Amino acid sequence: LAGLRRSALPPDLAEKTVCEFGVDVRDAESVRALIDKYRHSLKRVWNLAAPLSVDTAKDPKAAHDIVVGGMKVILEAMREAGVTQMLFSDSIGSYGADAPREQATARWLVEHPTQDPGSDYGRQKRACRELMRAYAEKHGFDCRWAVIPGVLHGDAVWGGGTTEYALDAIKCAFDGTTFTCPVPYEMPLPMIMADDLIVGLLALQDAQKSALGQPECGYAMSGFSFTPLQLFEEIKRHRPGFEHNLKLDPDAANFATLWPNSISPDAALRDIHFEAAVGLRDAVDMIFAAHRSRDFWTSFGCVFCSS
Repeated sequence: LAGLRRSALPPDLAEKTVCEFGVDVRDAESVRALIDKYRHSLKRVWNLAAPLSVDTAKDPKAAHDIVVGGMKVILEAMREAGVTQMLFSDSIGSYGADAPREQATARWLVEHPTQDPGSDYGRQKRACRELMRAYAEKHGFDCRWAVIPGVLHGDAVWGGGTTEYALDAIKCAFDGTTFTCPVPYEMPLPMIMADDLIVGLLALQDAQKSALGQPECGYAMSGFSFTPLQLFEEIKRHRPGFEHNLKLDPDAANFATLWPNSISPDAALRDIHFEAAVGLRDAVDMIFAAHRSRDFWTSFGCVFCSS
């Protein structure tokens, strides 16, 4: 079941999902009506409603209404309906300048609740963790959250984030255009391929509560880290003539500097048996393959099939 505001899910997901449109986390009545409608079969809720980092920096008030206000609305609607498992997509944006640069953990965020993430994006994520902790303590909720790095995928569109520079670079290379890099060339950032991430999130969702040894059931979803220059070397295996230049975006460059270089896979491997399978080279190969596949089919004006 997916509660959607306007945009449809990709066709491969939509065909497997009951899609309810007109649901806006800023509108308590629309959320309450959805949860109440399915309350007898609904076991858990994933709250994925959130603008990306750069979009949040451009309009922090609007992002706060969606992220923090939306979490309040969803948790209260769940409480009224007797649905008590909440899962939340946290982010590497929750870490600030004081966080470990290497192998950062979800535990560190719990143990340093007053650290400054350095951005509205990170502070909003922290506020959501605080809300979940309150509902766990007061109402017996089973709340779990995942620290998600940059997500790479082969889809045709993506939002305005920081780590999305990697998707922009590959698309520019595929199209034969020069890429303008918005983050420092030698700044590593943690990423994960979308298919791996889904495996990890489902493992967290389905784990027995007794197996979750991390405080507040928070887990980092570790994949792999790379710098823009390392990414460009992999891109050149596909497009040797790939060209790029550097023009820092103030928001993206700031986020890249604040966030850790890598996040630790240890807790997720130990407690929920999750380990990412895809590395940088395979990820770049897969994304190029997805672009080629779309380019092949869209090159036809019309396709005739015999019955």
